Amino acid sequence: MKNSRLFLSVAGFAAVLTLHSHAQTGTPAAAPDPGTVRSALDLIRSDLKTEKAYLIAQNVAFTADEAAEFWPLYNEYSVALNKLLDERLLLLKDYLDQHETLNDQQAERLANRVFELEGKRLDLKRAWFRKFAEVVPATKAAKFFQVENQINAALDLKLMDSMPLVK
Repeated sequence: MKNSRLFLSVAGFAAVLTLHSHAQTGTPAAAPDPGTVRSALDLIRSDLKTEKAYLIAQNVAFTADEAAEFWPLYNEYSVALNKLLDERLLLLKDYLDQHETLNDQQAERLANRVFELEGKRLDLKRAWFRKFAEVVPATKAAKFFQVENQINAALDLKLMDSMPLVK
């Protein structure tokens, strides 16, 4: 499932996120223009959506009838997932803004937000698995989520690689 354009998009996504952070040396990064950041994120998200759809189509053999049912539902799923990803971006920004001076109370609040977000994401997957399994065989819905999870794991690894640890 290697696709260089996907990983370039991930790298761009991680780079945009780190605009909010301080360099490892402690030198503050210039504050990015929120409109520019939003435009860059929208472009990256669009590229990722295209690449993910390509990878899904390459790995899950939908019949024509299944594809006609699956892809509109997938687009709805993507909208719901993007809402959670927006929450994650805010959480990451909050972390990056305070990671160097994080106290125990702030760390606990951030950790609880992470756990809550992970729960929401799991609930979303569970609900959408049922919806997908209504229009394609459960094995194909499961395979879709396998591919989705592999892509998300690659994204998460790239993102976490660029994130500084708590000081």
